[in-house]
Amino acid sequence: MRLFDFAFVPNYPEPLERLKNLAANEHWGRGARMLRSYFNHMFDKVMDDGLLTVHPNGNSAVFHTGLLTRSDQDIYAVFVPNERDDAQDWFFRGFSTRDAIGLGDLLAEHEDLPARPRFIQRPEQAFYSTQSGQPECDWPSLILDNVSRIPRELIHDATEDRILLPDLRDVGKEAYIECLEEVERRLADDEGLKVLVSWFESALDRAMDKLDIDYKMAVPSWHAKDKCAALMLPLNTHQRGVNIALAVKWDEANGYYFGLNLLTLEMAYNNARLIARPEASWLVEANQPKPQRSTSRD
Repeated sequence: MRLFDFAFVPNYPEPLERLKNLAANEHWGRGARMLRSYFNHMFDKVMDDGLLTVHPNGNSAVFHTGLLTRSDQDIYAVFVPNERDDAQDWFFRGFSTRDAIGLGDLLAEHEDLPARPRFIQRPEQAFYSTQSGQPECDWPSLILDNVSRIPRELIHDATEDRILLPDLRDVGKEAYIECLEEVERRLADDEGLKVLVSWFESALDRAMDKLDIDYKMAVPSWHAKDKCAALMLPLNTHQRGVNIALAVKWDEANGYYFGLNLLTLEMAYNNARLIARPEASWLVEANQPKPQRSTSRD
């Protein structure tokens, strides 16, 4: 069940500003859009794992947001029964800690408050097992399935401008989707696909070399679509700095990793943040707010 099927959330996403202010200080992207993604996917995981607790008297329902306050107190989302008969069963009341005044009183009524969802089940999902070797990657499929996530300049350079992908902001969503489908079709038969494959292979080689030195380069993440944990590796394609992430999944039966998906760096941060606040410099620095250009004159 999705969040808006479960409860009426007035003025969403405005309530997330309260969560942002209550939690430990953290950058959540422009307009806190990363926090919106985090909260929606966290709710999905809570429901999948059965970690939403309804009080026996039916007066409240709560779940752990996965976030802590600056003083390390757990933050919970609190719902109460919806008084409208023609709407969702629950009404979102807000966020609170157990000892807070107001909603904290509702939390105090619960004998056992729910735990935070667990995303990691095996060590290989948290740390890359380098003795298993490089991940197996079907690069042509990974590239063609994720054209929209690959920097446009890479496609232009690989195809020597035979294939140009417009900027979404310039053409609008509908026109962009049409262009994207055409680019995918043409790229499948273009020599530029082989060039892209070679660039991605080289980028993975460099990432694996760095991983031998710094195990933290591989960042644990949660992939909601596949409902699985994965590790993300930074790819410096075409020697232009880290500009895309490769998600790899551990195949327990065969004892190796395989390429699961390609992600933009913002998507990578979103997926990683569900598990823990990322610390890898390649991911953190890419998602920090850009300094505002000064408009003053000397």
